[in-house]
Amino acid sequence: MAKKVHIPLQLVIEHGAIRDLHQTQVYDWLNGARVLLISGSGKTRGVTDRIQEVIGDRASRVEVLTCRDNKLDTINELERQVLEDTPDLIFGVGGGKALDMSKVVGTRSNVPVVLFPTAISSDAICSPVAVVKMLNKSTSIGVKMPQAVVIDLDVLASCPPRLMSAGIGDLLSNKTALFDWQLAHKAGKEEMNTFASLMANNAAESFMNILNQPELEQSQLMKVASEALIMSGIAMSIAGSSRPCSGSEHLISHALDYHCGAKALHGEQVAIGVLFAQYLQGEQEKVEKLAPYYEKLGLPTHYADLGYTREEMHRAIVKAPSMRDRYTIFNEYDLTDEQIDRILDEVYPDRAKNRYRLIGSSVG
Repeated sequence: MAKKVHIPLQLVIEHGAIRDLHQTQVYDWLNGARVLLISGSGKTRGVTDRIQEVIGDRASRVEVLTCRDNKLDTINELERQVLEDTPDLIFGVGGGKALDMSKVVGTRSNVPVVLFPTAISSDAICSPVAVVKMLNKSTSIGVKMPQAVVIDLDVLASCPPRLMSAGIGDLLSNKTALFDWQLAHKAGKEEMNTFASLMANNAAESFMNILNQPELEQSQLMKVASEALIMSGIAMSIAGSSRPCSGSEHLISHALDYHCGAKALHGEQVAIGVLFAQYLQGEQEKVEKLAPYYEKLGLPTHYADLGYTREEMHRAIVKAPSMRDRYTIFNEYDLTDEQIDRILDEVYPDRAKNRYRLIGSSVG
């Protein structure tokens, strides 16, 4: 039986994408349209102002609302303002929070959304999932896919390197997530969507392959990473869940959020979780080691560099299996405190410390 899958109608990833927006189909949609820009704060507002200038003569009306955070109260306030005078299009401009809030508000008010990521710190740039904070806890909810995604590489080039690292961490986690999904399928716990699995794996592979090129420009790295993260989002849309891109490594990150203070970016924590997940998965069969890619890309390799203590990391591992009802490599083990301590020593040795710094995280 065929399945209807929603994917963006337009994808633009290039230098000067905002300046040259008039050359795209997105610009055609603006003719006489009422447009609402949901913008992040801080530096993002400068990007929002540029978009407003570019589309001002094409759209019949352009308004801007600021997204302060991803709390439910903020969503309700944005939705109330949208429904008072419903626009024809919503442009979400900013980092993960602004993009997620745009998708949520667009879904709830039935208005198509175009996303303008100002960073690629996660696969939120194009996914059927948004993270919302309710009662001080982050919760993932289903949303409609954006109608288009426009990524200006000049904007990405000005972002702190830390944000790029977080996005790559989220991307590489496809490997451990797919292992867990296959494990769940073999255990008779879930159906496997092979097409979604193939796309999520190819997303990670396409990025990893380009790293082997002798001369790699930063511009090319940003473009391929953006494409791969978007492919990951589409894989989730095909699967109908985050399963192709979220497994045991994400459970560890969620546990760090809920039980240890959420001290780092999502993708950074996922990158740390991948290393632990790969250790457990490698105990069962040979898996492709990602450590060389971490070394080349400067990704975090020790939880201490993200601000977590050994006790907090231990607690996160203990709590991870209960973070959601999802069969992963954790279900194949009954780890004792002693075993967890031993694995922590092996996966995160002291020599892996002091390679990563928590600087430059704001995207507005």
